Amino acid sequence: MPPAAPDRTLSGLVGGCFSIVSGKRNDAENGGRLGKRDLGRYAYENKMPDWLYCLLEDEGKQHLEDAPSGISDVLGKLIDQDRDVETAYICHFAVRYVGKIKVKGKNEGNNFCGYHNIQMLVSYINAAEVQGSENFANGIPTIWEIQNIIEEAWDHGFNESGRLQTGGIKGTRKHIGTPEAQALFGSLKIPCKTDRFQDIKGGAKAYEQLLDSVEYYFSNSITTSHLRTSPRVQNTELPPIYLQRPRHSMTVVGIEKRKNGSRSLLVFDPAYNPSKEMLKMLNLASATNSDTPSISLIKPYRRGKRYLKRYQAFETLRLVLQPSLSGQRTNQSS
Repeated sequence: MPPAAPDRTLSGLVGGCFSIVSGKRNDAENGGRLGKRDLGRYAYENKMPDWLYCLLEDEGKQHLEDAPSGISDVLGKLIDQDRDVETAYICHFAVRYVGKIKVKGKNEGNNFCGYHNIQMLVSYINAAEVQGSENFANGIPTIWEIQNIIEEAWDHGFNESGRLQTGGIKGTRKHIGTPEAQALFGSLKIPCKTDRFQDIKGGAKAYEQLLDSVEYYFSNSITTSHLRTSPRVQNTELPPIYLQRPRHSMTVVGIEKRKNGSRSLLVFDPAYNPSKEMLKMLNLASATNSDTPSISLIKPYRRGKRYLKRYQAFETLRLVLQPSLSGQRTNQSS
């Protein structure tokens, strides 16, 4: 049977849930053109300032090269020390944490969260050597390269309404979201799946559906021969998940369930960067050494009920890929 033709629309999300998640008004202004509520305070700019463009061009590639991999492994080892955790699942060990680019004296770093989440997913694609890695032979794409790919995806009919809604994104600080991520991966023939979760009147809340979905994804997709596992923490070879909530997005790298039944997502939030203490952990042979910092280091990576219940809707985008043998690591005991 020939492969199915790629889906060129973000089915159900743009016309339905995405209007809730992004904050978009149902009667999109100016004939479909979105405003600051969706695209950020630079929604109407045609080009960002030259100084910022040059700074990002100069530092963007170095920022990606410096983005650490292995943070998820450290999280797993720290979680294993938390006796209140019943079980936890962690994504592929080599996913890089791409945080905000620091712009001294200016609050510009948080305008590119959607791009950084795409970069984190691409870091998995390259590390696991899965379908689509040939598109990124030169490494993780920069913000400008991502903008070019998305614009070209629109040219070829992938979620092309995005151009009308944004007015174009090339060279700007306009926010991007799930539809742009799907357009990018779809145009590069990288399989991905989108899901939406919103409060059901008299039924499950959006955050409950989200947690159920993420837990199922990790706990039912494990290939045990590819795990570095402990009795409670299982490191999988799975891709991370792109998570969109109203006006922000982050990358889900795992989930934990506590003995009292509560659950928390484990995330790399691109609005932040790993702490110096966490980076120090990467240089330790084992996170179980006697001088190991407190497990409170995990706190910035947890998003539990208290955080998630604030939002009535979420979207996720996950890659539907199998890691190659060369992209996997052998079993280790912890």
